[in-house]
Amino acid sequence: MSLNASLLAFVILVISAAPNLSIAAEENSVSKPSFVFVHGTFQWGGQWNALSSLLQSEGLTVHSPSMTGLGEREHLLSKQVGLSTHIADISNYITWLDIQNVILVAHSYGGAVITGVADELGDRIAHVVYIDTVPLNHGENLLDAFGPEVKSIAQQSVEESGDGWLIAADALRDPAPTMRSHPWKTYTDRIDLTGVPPESGTIIVATENAETFGYMRQKEAPLRARKRGWNIFTIEGPHPLQESSPSKEEVAKVLIGVARELEQGSAEPLKL
Repeated sequence: MSLNASLLAFVILVISAAPNLSIAAEENSVSKPSFVFVHGTFQWGGQWNALSSLLQSEGLTVHSPSMTGLGEREHLLSKQVGLSTHIADISNYITWLDIQNVILVAHSYGGAVITGVADELGDRIAHVVYIDTVPLNHGENLLDAFGPEVKSIAQQSVEESGDGWLIAADALRDPAPTMRSHPWKTYTDRIDLTGVPPESGTIIVATENAETFGYMRQKEAPLRARKRGWNIFTIEGPHPLQESSPSKEEVAKVLIGVARELEQGSAEPLKL
């Protein structure tokens, strides 16, 4: 065969293989899950930095946007900021960045937010993880899920030092430099859900500050996990498990397990 004929045969072979190569690349891309972290009351996306570094060291992709009125977006704080505002923040972030196969992870108040996001973007969400928080049912607000102690503390803060619409940054936990007052409306807004809960989910509960978060951990977390057929874990540590050692390493194990199982085609996370 002449050189020109050999070259022509090679070009035809590459062209004929291109669609299959493209499909394989696309399938490989889709199979890789991405984490989207949603922070809790008072906090910002940087709340996740310590945990994110553990996941990124395993080659995993992590996103941690800040919500309106908090963190670097504190200049957007207003009385109109409510739960629907924050649901739109995260839904739009995922949509505009075209993130697929999302492992949606929330801490504390963020659990209310990702409940709404998963309802809106169900086809993009592969798994939901609630860290010391629980999913809401249709028509509920955060106070229904967290119970009377959280409601009492937060409401007193709003009335005494929040000008009737803000929860002070030191109301529910020891303050950190990055924490800011949080809009009360996000706690009282009731969620409007149109679909069914995600089939694949995990709830992780902490052990410290039991006097504040005991109702959610002992009653609502196991009940809601059981009704949804989700896994539930208890990790020793403070309410923000993801911020300190050794609890953040234990959280990382759960999340890495979820990611690896999704990569292998299963929605069930590995057991601790």
